[in-house]
Amino acid sequence: MIRFVPLAAAAILAIAAPAAASAAPAQVQTAATPGVSIEAVRAWLTSKGGEVSATNRQDGETWISINDDPLSWMIFFYSCEADVCGDIQYAASFSNPTITEAMINDWNRDHRFLKAYFIPAADGRDNTGVVQYDVLMQGGDVEQLTDHTALWLDLVAAFGTTVGYFAAPE
Repeated sequence: MIRFVPLAAAAILAIAAPAAASAAPAQVQTAATPGVSIEAVRAWLTSKGGEVSATNRQDGETWISINDDPLSWMIFFYSCEADVCGDIQYAASFSNPTITEAMINDWNRDHRFLKAYFIPAADGRDNTGVVQYDVLMQGGDVEQLTDHTALWLDLVAAFGTTVGYFAAPE
């Protein structure tokens, strides 16, 4: 009798597997509509002391650059209608010859929220580590960026230190 339990379980799995494989993929999560306006984000960052560029558009991408000495970073805007966007992505890149793929892998293993990837040196340039943080906007209030920006600034500085761009605090 005990021999039939594994056979019965195998039969059930064989029947269930095709049904599970044909299930529709989960829908991609998107932000609530409407989102925040690009201009409101620019004005909010400027009011916080950042030096914010004009809106840039190229090859279907829309972004602003922020110089927040000693950090420079960008915000990319997605799911936009008439410059009101449902989600954004903070991004920064750090280049130096000591950045390694292992550093990036270690960062991704040990930290949450910011995802990083490695770009190997090419054309006389140094290795680069790129870090990104995605945010789904919930309505049009730009103040919702307060906690996200604080988290971003804390973790992007930690990433810059991890990859040797900034000196470690003594």
